[in-house]
Amino acid sequence: MQNVVAIPTLIERLSDLEEHIMVRHEAAEAMGAIGDDSAKPILEKFLNDENIEVAESCEVALDLLNWCRTAEWEDASW
Repeated sequence: MQNVVAIPTLIERLSDLEEHIMVRHEAAEAMGAIGDDSAKPILEKFLNDENIEVAESCEVALDLLNWCRTAEWEDASW
């Protein structure tokens, strides 16, 4: 669904340290899947989160954002 309108809410969920780890994990992955570079700063901020699930999800999301900028992504037929 790649709707950038969701990014502020996803940022809130990822940033809420009281939120369940899996919710934060899913928020990070969703930001990567949306593919909008505006999510990069917040994902970078949580690359060293104390919860490894969150940190690794941010890393995966950043990798996905970078991949979305490649010719391979542009040439993909969905």
